[in-house]
Amino acid sequence: MAARADAALSFLETAFIGVAIAFASLLLFANVVLRYIFLAPISWAEEISIYLIIWIVFVGGSVLIRTGGHIAVDLLPLALTPRLQRYLQFLVLGLALVFFATFFYYGGIHTLRVRSAGQLTPIMLAPMWLTYLAMPVGSLLMFLRTSQNLWHVYQAGPDRSAHGPMAHD
Repeated sequence: MAARADAALSFLETAFIGVAIAFASLLLFANVVLRYIFLAPISWAEEISIYLIIWIVFVGGSVLIRTGGHIAVDLLPLALTPRLQRYLQFLVLGLALVFFATFFYYGGIHTLRVRSAGQLTPIMLAPMWLTYLAMPVGSLLMFLRTSQNLWHVYQAGPDRSAHGPMAHD
């Protein structure tokens, strides 16, 4: 059941990013055509594209953690024994979990503050908290994916190669 939930979440993350990128790209292209050929731009096109990019970044961070796509410096792990590499993986993943939990907390507080202030976007007049919601949602997803990587390192055991950051499969 956990594997199906993970597959569903992976699909939703990837689909969201794909749809958001496609929509923003098409919208900006249409806006350029309308602006320069018909002299009638879409007033809200840039605003919604910016907010979509913010969501793409935060959800995309989760996808990159899941796929091991973040940039990493692996000079130190290469110099360590497999056992010390494993300890380093635990340390790095543990610190990442603390960071994502902290970011979730403060991102959530800020989102609630913006919501209670009733702030609206300048052109669309949409609730601004929907944009800020990307912070707690993204950090929660990244926390989940980092937890999965930590579980994979734990399951791999000390004598087998592990998955996740600094893994050498």
